[in-house]
Amino acid sequence: MSANTLLHQSRQFAVSNVAASARIEGLKLSKELEKNLYNYIVGKKSIRQLIEQSKQRYISQRLKR
Repeated sequence: MSANTLLHQSRQFAVSNVAASARIEGLKLSKELEKNLYNYIVGKKSIRQLIEQSKQRYISQRLKR
């Protein structure tokens, strides 16, 4: 099995756990987050990028209030 396949499987497992935890808490993932998590799984985005984007969305939403 290649390193890319192992990385992909590892990321898929982590994302599946995130989604399951959210469902247990009664939360629904946004379409944007689902898209970003998919991009993480396939290697188009890093965790650092996802966190930074989440922070920016949170800040912009707070400023709109």
